[in-house]
Amino acid sequence: MSNPTHYMTPFSPQDFPEDTTLVPKTITLNGDDTPIIPMCFTNIAYDENHPSLFMDILVPPVYIPETGINDQRQFPLILWIQGSAFATQEIGLHLPHLSEFAQQGYVVASVAYQGSDKGGEFPSTIRDANAALDFLLSHAKDYHIDTTQIILWGESSGAYTAIMMALTQDDAFFFHNEAKNRQFKGVIDFYGPTVLQDLDLSPSIQEHRSANSWVGAYFGHAAIQATNPIMTQANPLTYINTACPPFLIFHGTMDMIVPFQQSVSLKTALDDATVDNTFVTVKGSNHGTDAFWSTQAKKIVHAFLEKHTKKAATQPVTTI
Repeated sequence: MSNPTHYMTPFSPQDFPEDTTLVPKTITLNGDDTPIIPMCFTNIAYDENHPSLFMDILVPPVYIPETGINDQRQFPLILWIQGSAFATQEIGLHLPHLSEFAQQGYVVASVAYQGSDKGGEFPSTIRDANAALDFLLSHAKDYHIDTTQIILWGESSGAYTAIMMALTQDDAFFFHNEAKNRQFKGVIDFYGPTVLQDLDLSPSIQEHRSANSWVGAYFGHAAIQATNPIMTQANPLTYINTACPPFLIFHGTMDMIVPFQQSVSLKTALDDATVDNTFVTVKGSNHGTDAFWSTQAKKIVHAFLEKHTKKAATQPVTTI
């Protein structure tokens, strides 16, 4: 008569026994389970009223519960807004670049807005970005977010959206619901347009005033009229005051899409309001190139983040 099979009951993580079986002709490595790679959560729908709007979220290396460590650390949040000439974005385009910042202890959320090719028009990008932030803050525990440490960062039309978002938190017009009056630790602007009606006052390879231009598309496929009151409402310089968060601005002197002078106008307005800002001229560079992700450029970004945010502990705060 065979012996009965003895099934084990589950162990706790603390009591789990290591298997010591010696397997011949194998390679043995000494394991280190310290997390070193950020986690990536993709295609997260953030607005039940607009189920086609998604975000991708990078979370710094944290211990998963199965390790027996209750990792409750919270990290500063970088809200990244991908540029797209206000059309539908490819929100994963810069995740390889941004993963370095997640590795260094920042939650990075790349958020989509409704593009002008899908019916989005001013101020839809700003409203959508605010809705995305609402979602992130309501799920802060799930994604290890420190809700008091928020940086807005965007490129091109995404930078415009980030700038406007930072400057209009007290204005319900820029929200799907009510104004939030949130405070941000800083804004990082990669070659964003600012005074949209002035884009054609500087050299470009595009025109920006017709109904068919990417600017016109953002305003309901209408021709841009500088005297139209909506252009004042859409101008971030309208809202700059001494209470603005610090700015870090990058722009290339050979930008053929968004003229360099757009960032000069922003810096001048920030200086006039005595707002802390750093302007980085990327000499000889065009719009959206890898020059903005060079070692030197990233060093400047890291320094800005270190100065204006409080990093989480390098080890979990509590253990089981």
